Amino acid sequence: MPLTWAMDWTELPSLPGLAAAPMQQHPAYGRACALAGAGTAWLGLGPASRPRATAQVLFRRWPLIGRVALVPRGPVWAEPPCPEEAAAALAGLAAWLRRDCRAAVLSPDCLGGADPAASAGLLPLMTGGTQARLRLDGSPAERMARMHGKWRNRLRRAQEAGLELSQGPLPADPGHWLLRREAEQARRRRYRHLPAGFLQAWRLENGPRAARVFAASLGGVPVAGMLFLVHGCTATYHLGWSGSAGRATGAHALLLWEAAGWLARRGCRWAELGLLDTHRTPGLARFKLGAGAEPVALGSSWIDAPGSRACARFFGHGRPPGAAPKAAAMGPHHPA
Repeated sequence: MPLTWAMDWTELPSLPGLAAAPMQQHPAYGRACALAGAGTAWLGLGPASRPRATAQVLFRRWPLIGRVALVPRGPVWAEPPCPEEAAAALAGLAAWLRRDCRAAVLSPDCLGGADPAASAGLLPLMTGGTQARLRLDGSPAERMARMHGKWRNRLRRAQEAGLELSQGPLPADPGHWLLRREAEQARRRRYRHLPAGFLQAWRLENGPRAARVFAASLGGVPVAGMLFLVHGCTATYHLGWSGSAGRATGAHALLLWEAAGWLARRGCRWAELGLLDTHRTPGLARFKLGAGAEPVALGSSWIDAPGSRACARFFGHGRPPGAAPKAAAMGPHHPA
C-alpha cells in the first residue's frame, strides 16, 4: 500500500461503526468529553466511505502552550498496517492537527508488540503502560477456565459467603453511595481518575444503561461495588470500592464474575480493567491477571510541537520513510 495514502487524513461527520475499540476512541467517550467542555473531531484515513483507520481527537487548552490536539489510544485500524504505513500515518496525522493547534499529542496502542509512533519523527513525552483486558468470549465454563486456580477458589468462597448481589443502571444521583465511598477511598489512597463531571456527562449523553453498577451487600448493607462503562461491544471498568467485609468475603471477585457474565450476554467482546502496575499495586495486578485478563501493551505518548521534530531527530526518532507531511497538501480542516 503506498505510503502517500497513509497521510490522506480527512475530517468525518461522525465515526463509522467500530467492531471494537478502546473507550477513548469510541464516540460515547467523545460525546461525554464534549459535554464536559472539550472540543472533539473525527478523522479518517483514506476514503471517507471506508476509511483505513479512524481517529477521535480531543481539543484542550494547556497553560503556556495554547490549543492542543489529543489522540488517546488511537488511531483505530480497520486492518493491521505494516510498520512503515503506521508510522507515516501517525506523522501525517500529527502534521494535519498542527495546522490549527499549537501542539498534537498522540498515544497509539502498540501494533504487533511495537509502538507505531517510534519512527514517526515525534518526540516521546511519556512511556506507555500495560492494560489488563478481560476476554468475554466463550461459555461461562470457558471463561472460568481462563482464570488462575487460586482465583477460582476465591470466587467459589465468595459465592458461598451469603452475599446479596444487585445490579442496574447508574442512577442520576451524584451522591450515590458507591460514588461517595469511592471518592473517599481515592482521597485516602491519593490516586486520581476522571473527574466526577465526566461520569455524569457520560450518563446524560449515552444513557443510564451505558453505566452499570454491580453491588454486593450483607444484611442489606453495601460491602462492595463496581461500575463499568459500556461502549458498543466493549466495556471499561471505571471505579470500585470494597469495605472490610467486602474484602473478607472476596466480594470483588464475585462482582467481577457477575459483571463479566452480564457483559458477555449483552454481546461485549472484552472489558478493560485498567493499567497493570506490578510495582505500586502488585496485589491489584495479580487480581486482574488471576481473573484471566491478558496484558495489552500501550504505546508511549508522543508530541509534535514547535521545535519537537528537531529534538526528535537529535535523539534518534527520525521521520518515517516516504513521509513528507506538508500541511498545504492535507485537505481542508474545520476546527471543532
